[in-house]
Amino acid sequence: MSENLEVVVVGAGMFGSAAAKYLARAGLKVLLIGPAEPGGEEAFSQYAFSAHFDEARITRRLGWDAVWGTTDARSMDRFRDIEAESGVEFFRECGSLVVLARSIAHRTDSMLDQCRRNGIPVERMSEDAMRRSFPELGILHMAGGTEGLYEATQAGYINPRRLVAAQIALAATAGAQVRRAAVTAVEKDVSTGSWRLGIDDGTVVHTQQVLLATGAFTNHNNVLPGGRRLAIHAFTEPNLLFEVDGDQLDRMRSLPTVVTVDPADTGDANLSLYLLPPILYPDGRWYLRIGPGMQPFVEELRTVEAMASWYAKQQITPRQWASLTNLMQQMVPDVKPVSVRAAGCIIEKTPSRYPYLGHLDDDPTISVAIGGNGHGARGSDEIGRLAALTVLGERWDCPIDQAVFAPIYAEHDAESTGERPDFLKPPFGLC
Repeated sequence: MSENLEVVVVGAGMFGSAAAKYLARAGLKVLLIGPAEPGGEEAFSQYAFSAHFDEARITRRLGWDAVWGTTDARSMDRFRDIEAESGVEFFRECGSLVVLARSIAHRTDSMLDQCRRNGIPVERMSEDAMRRSFPELGILHMAGGTEGLYEATQAGYINPRRLVAAQIALAATAGAQVRRAAVTAVEKDVSTGSWRLGIDDGTVVHTQQVLLATGAFTNHNNVLPGGRRLAIHAFTEPNLLFEVDGDQLDRMRSLPTVVTVDPADTGDANLSLYLLPPILYPDGRWYLRIGPGMQPFVEELRTVEAMASWYAKQQITPRQWASLTNLMQQMVPDVKPVSVRAAGCIIEKTPSRYPYLGHLDDDPTISVAIGGNGHGARGSDEIGRLAALTVLGERWDCPIDQAVFAPIYAEHDAESTGERPDFLKPPFGLC
């Protein structure tokens, strides 16, 4: 491809596809480039993985973090419009239940105050009320008892694959080119100030600006110029999928998504988890899916080989399997699965706890949109919009200070070695 483009978005996941849409709508000549999802007998590649490779991600507006609350709410307010404009449905409004220890009631009070200020209807539920409303769920035994916050509207889950398909379709409609390939090198021509991108098929793309939306593999795929490394910690995201059918499926299909928040620093015994109601997977079966908070059995992946292997094998460790099975037995005591299988994804964490949205080394021709922190799916449309603003150099119109999203380089990441850093210990945030 010899055409000289105005901007290339590297990475066709949730952040990249949304950013490409907004950049194309602004009138720029845009190329969105990223491999298609591997399937069938295709060879697995470190370039072809993304956090959106599953059937569901939890969505809700309730939370105790104003930054994520803003990106989430702004994105979710546009979900139905994105569906209507693209013709692709991806959002199921089944409600969201957050189960919290009463020992952190001050945090619960704060979340309710925030919801009231933002006009988000939420019901505070006692243990008895949760038992009556959701008889299929177990009540976890946390310090001082538990209580729940239930958000019935504009909450549930999205199919991230279909969300990406919708965003790519809208980007293409707005004039963006889409190329299914992998970028293997990003270099700046100092004489012209333009960027040269090497592609895995041996071709080269030239562009005035680059936006990197390359996820957990960013430090490993030769896309950061000058040997730079961002402060990104990649962790295993082990899941178990419990197949249900018949009467069990009928009873459980109406469940909300569930997140539990356990503040106790008890290692693998911590009860923080997320649970999704039965969802139809591509194999034609319905699965309840359970995943963890950041318990110690969630292991850090430090090399590209470990990351690619984790994705490709889709096998979790015996320790992870045992812990997730125990959590499911407590959360849905009566489940009698037809089968149980593992699934593995990767979650990337940043020391700031927020995405990186900004220029690299104050160079306005190269920007990043990286760092979902387990929250990125539901806030991805707004994150992509803000990334586009950064590339365009337009006025920042978000109530969150732009400095909150400033990229942190690995050499400045004081928490990158030794014991697990504080931002990965209880009390966990709401995934």
